[in-house]
Amino acid sequence: MTLKVAVIEDNPQIREVISLCFKLRWPEVSVVSAPDGEEGVKLVKTESPDAVILDIGLPDIDGFEVLARVRHFSGVPVIILTVRSDEADEFTGLELGADDYIVKPFDHRELMARVKKVLSRTQLVAHQ
Repeated sequence: MTLKVAVIEDNPQIREVISLCFKLRWPEVSVVSAPDGEEGVKLVKTESPDAVILDIGLPDIDGFEVLARVRHFSGVPVIILTVRSDEADEFTGLELGADDYIVKPFDHRELMARVKKVLSRTQLVAHQ
């Protein structure tokens, strides 16, 4: 089974870094991405990814709105990856259904470990 991850992030360099992290950890992974919230919601709907990496600070609608919309049609694991370190934002994300919350700048090893943890709950990644 090929793992598919959606990255919803407006910064192209960060999208590229996340994609590279996945390619190095799991070479068979397919990474799809969207630069804004509206496109991100459509991407999750059409691509049915196994996990979503979601920024809060998007140019059109914020990541909380994206998460709320996605939760109307999908239980896909969502990890918020954002510069917003306020505890209230973290609580909001988790209450809206995020599976994890990581603050930028991030360590790529931590991101991959947290993705593996979330995916292991859905039995998509064997214990490696």
